[in-house]
Amino acid sequence: MAARLVCRCMGLSSLQIEKLVRDRGLADLTSLALEAGAGAGCGTCRPELEEMLAELAGEAVPESLRRVETALLGVAARLPPPTEVELRSMDGLRVELHLARNDLPELRALIRERLCKLVCTELEVVFR
Repeated sequence: MAARLVCRCMGLSSLQIEKLVRDRGLADLTSLALEAGAGAGCGTCRPELEEMLAELAGEAVPESLRRVETALLGVAARLPPPTEVELRSMDGLRVELHLARNDLPELRALIRERLCKLVCTELEVVFR
């Protein structure tokens, strides 16, 4: 596979990220963000970073679930405390979430908007 720009905010290519992961034993988004800043900016690269990390670790995780989980981590980090968001289930393009401690319509709309932008515009986000 050809090298490509993965993290636009930090200007990191797929080759640079792969080298960091292998050379420094990085295994998750947090360590990658702390080490190189990858994924710590706008967050749009997080799904691809998750895929790269899983691939380099030899893990097989369904791509769509991985994308939703990664996007949800980024969204959850930006929610006002003490808000908690939990992924309950995913079936095709339907995602069921639970919002606790701060279940407000505007937060639901924000979460829905960000997930659709980061994962798929046709994603159906349902709150239970």
